[in-house]
Amino acid sequence: MGLPARRSRRGSSLTQEDLAYITGYSIRTISALEQGAEHRPTPELLESIATALQLSQDERSILWYLASGTPPEPDRAAEPDPALRRLVDALEPHPAYVTDGLWNVRSQNSAFARWICDFTAVPEGERTILHWFFLQEHSKHVMVEWEREATALMSLVRGRAMRERQGHELMAVVDDLRERSPDAERIWAGGTDLLVQGPSRPMLFREPGHTDPGRPDGEDRHVRLTITTLAPVRMGDHHRLLAFLLPETYTAPAAPSGPCPACPPG
Repeated sequence: MGLPARRSRRGSSLTQEDLAYITGYSIRTISALEQGAEHRPTPELLESIATALQLSQDERSILWYLASGTPPEPDRAAEPDPALRRLVDALEPHPAYVTDGLWNVRSQNSAFARWICDFTAVPEGERTILHWFFLQEHSKHVMVEWEREATALMSLVRGRAMRERQGHELMAVVDDLRERSPDAERIWAGGTDLLVQGPSRPMLFREPGHTDPGRPDGEDRHVRLTITTLAPVRMGDHHRLLAFLLPETYTAPAAPSGPCPACPPG
């Protein structure tokens, strides 16, 4: 681990002095934490120790709970569990995607791109469900009950921003959207109630290729999908897999039915 050589014979375990040397913290700080005298260790201290000791994700969670009684801060840059990515592909023809704590779309299947949005074609800084809802007019063509769903989403955002220590990151996204989208400003300023949702609920979508809200026969192309959320059991992992389950009697289109008739060309 890059520790300096000593005259005395080194044992098989690290000492407080060793850990202080590796993390850059004082021996007094390390000793206080070990003895339970440091009741409010900073996230930086805990992360330095977890890195120095080469802890696994589960061991990192245990360290955080023992030291502060809280789950570890999520690693925003961490990749989703590979199993979630495999599930996304395996769920075809049901639309599915993986998101992180800031609603960044980290993985999607072709059904999701067909029914909702192909996020691989979206600028990297705006590949979030929030940006899609409030900056892409197509979201109103896809979702029959857009106003209801947008209000529910903003309610979840408000609750998460209040609940998490890193809620300021989420609020930065919200502030940007409020400046760029009159709808985002209106819904946020309306003071949406906090929303508690179960693991599954229905959502009404327009079928791909039939997303023009002005069509007189539009209701014939409305499909009620059941949105289901799966989360890893590992503490501190804020990635989620969301699947939109098609009705059992529904036959999904084999290929896209052309561009959205309500969206401008290009």
